Amino acid sequence: MLAGLAAGAVAVLTGSPRTAVRAFAAVGATADVSVQPAPGGADQADSLQAALDNLQAGQRLVLAPGTYVVGHVLAVRGEQVVVSGYGATLVATNPDEQAIMMTGANSTLVGVTLTGIGTQRLESATSTKVAVDGQGIQVLDVKINGGASVGIFVSRGSSIALVGNKVHGTLADGIHITGGSRDVLVQDNAVTATGDDMVGIVSYQRDGVLSQNIYVSGNYLAGNAWGRGVAIVGGADVTVAGNRIEGVQKAAAVLVAQEDGYRTASVANVLVANNIISDDQNATQPGNDRPAAGHAAIDINTGSGTVAQVLVTGNQVTRASFDGFRAMNNVCGVRVSGNRFAAIGGLALSLQYRNCTATQFICDANTLDGVSLVAPPGCSSGGTIPVSGADAGRLPPVRTSLRQGLQASMPARPARSG
Repeated sequence: MLAGLAAGAVAVLTGSPRTAVRAFAAVGATADVSVQPAPGGADQADSLQAALDNLQAGQRLVLAPGTYVVGHVLAVRGEQVVVSGYGATLVATNPDEQAIMMTGANSTLVGVTLTGIGTQRLESATSTKVAVDGQGIQVLDVKINGGASVGIFVSRGSSIALVGNKVHGTLADGIHITGGSRDVLVQDNAVTATGDDMVGIVSYQRDGVLSQNIYVSGNYLAGNAWGRGVAIVGGADVTVAGNRIEGVQKAAAVLVAQEDGYRTASVANVLVANNIISDDQNATQPGNDRPAAGHAAIDINTGSGTVAQVLVTGNQVTRASFDGFRAMNNVCGVRVSGNRFAAIGGLALSLQYRNCTATQFICDANTLDGVSLVAPPGCSSGGTIPVSGADAGRLPPVRTSLRQGLQASMPARPARSG
């Protein structure tokens, strides 16, 4: 409808009587659609949804700076559309109807601020702040403050990029990836003060498919009251590299596990490299009287399933109340190499595995408080374990041209680590 407008033409789209929606066309380009905040704080959910539904492939909806009250879910269904809102804040009013549902293939949400609502944790997709279910979707530079559930929820997604987002104060995970999602980049996000895992990667047995090829890099994760920093609970081909993780109050900074209680799948081929981890399970917060899980800062454990092919290398772990690294139960094919541990309350390296042999565990070049660690019983001092982690070549290029002021600052793909 808008593509045929002449250069400089303006089209007014109908919606809420208090909402001005205009399209600005340029020569040879699909027209942008611009939306303004409603005077007096009227609910704009219906008019915003109408504008979203009218977008054509390749078109951009630009939210002008200001505050938008949104009383129900917004669905981004169009293919290759962009929703851009630097300076725009969407304020939710319904705890179970506050998500932006991203299902349109190759669509992008960029720059908006989402203010959540809710005092009781909810589990529905509609109670998340951004729900991603589709192919080629990107969530860039989005700020999330509060919410009854997950900040950014990815289920059944493929070729997904979550880059430069800030998630704070959600009642569940900050970022949660599940449902057999694959080829997902989680890069340069800040996730703080969440009610559960800051980044969770989960594969449930009932799904019949693993979440795989997930790359978690360059993120700042801090201060969650419960849950883990990065949790890989069922999955394959995962890299957790170059992140700063601090102040995880009650559990592991990095967990690689299979959990019977949640009926999650086994895990294979995980690289945990060059992360800076500090103050694990030693922070206090008024009113947070939950007992600590007693995990190591980097913890690998199982129920009845298995964890195999894990490389833990080049990490710095400082001030952990329990062990620095632990492998427990059906864990096999692990190398712990070149890590620096300091001020560890328990053992630097705790090996409690079963159904494996010392030749399939390697511990080399690790230090504790600056002193070289001898490989403990059950661990060989040399050898190789085949671990590659995520394949960065399969990750989507980030759409930096859509990011305000950052077009030249972000690499298209992360560099390989390890």
